[in-house]
Amino acid sequence: MFGYVLLNAKSASEEEKKRYTLYYCGLCKALEKNHGRASTKALSYDMTFLYMLLADLYNQEGCVERERCTIHPVGGRDFMSSPVGAYCADMQLLLAWYSARDKVRDGDDGKAAAFLSAMEAETRRTEDRYPRQAQAIRLNLDLITKAELDDERDVEIPSGYFASLMGEIFAPYEDQWYSRLSLIGQGLGRFVYILDAWDDLEKDRKRRHYNPYFDREKDDNLFNEVREDLTIAASSAAEELERLPLDENLSILRNIIYSGIWTKFDVRKHK
Repeated sequence: MFGYVLLNAKSASEEEKKRYTLYYCGLCKALEKNHGRASTKALSYDMTFLYMLLADLYNQEGCVERERCTIHPVGGRDFMSSPVGAYCADMQLLLAWYSARDKVRDGDDGKAAAFLSAMEAETRRTEDRYPRQAQAIRLNLDLITKAELDDERDVEIPSGYFASLMGEIFAPYEDQWYSRLSLIGQGLGRFVYILDAWDDLEKDRKRRHYNPYFDREKDDNLFNEVREDLTIAASSAAEELERLPLDENLSILRNIIYSGIWTKFDVRKHK
């Protein structure tokens, strides 16, 4: 369920794209620094949104640094270094590890098995640092698994579990911002689950994997239903975003939440 919370590059300025890349590369560097090079395979755009959000809200924009990396071994690459980047890297690792676990259980991904083995010790240490978030991930993924085994066709049920999971991840501290950050995470979590199910419908049917929209491929109402559910989820996240005192990254965060997250839905509907 990764790769949906991303920037719409077509509607972003060059300055916004450059700043977004700084955070994306910063997240990669935080993964490598805290968990080793193998952990960078967990990198995704989704936690880049969280990194930019938390850095702005908690005034931890940090500073721009430059280092060489595997992808840019010669000239190096600029990246944003910020204290809150470590938290986002930790959450990225937890999500990626449990995602790999699910793929291994499905028996269809050798790379996932290798990542699972390589990062297990790091994952356990990270869980010890964040018991609330780790418990939310384990509990809600188990509930999603049960819904899949029960062949649950009401998408609100499994998407609600993923919403709860993301709500805890989006709130690093139990402070004055906990509720609003949690609601942003819940809205995006529900959006991502629904869009992932819609996007993977044909692939899941061929692989005989669970999908809450099975048997509705030819339902003329399905597209409008999915769009309405996505709109409600995105709107709830956007509403809470607008209530936060953001400035440095606000235009980019708005690009993502009003436009970027819809990119793959727009592509899928034209297939």
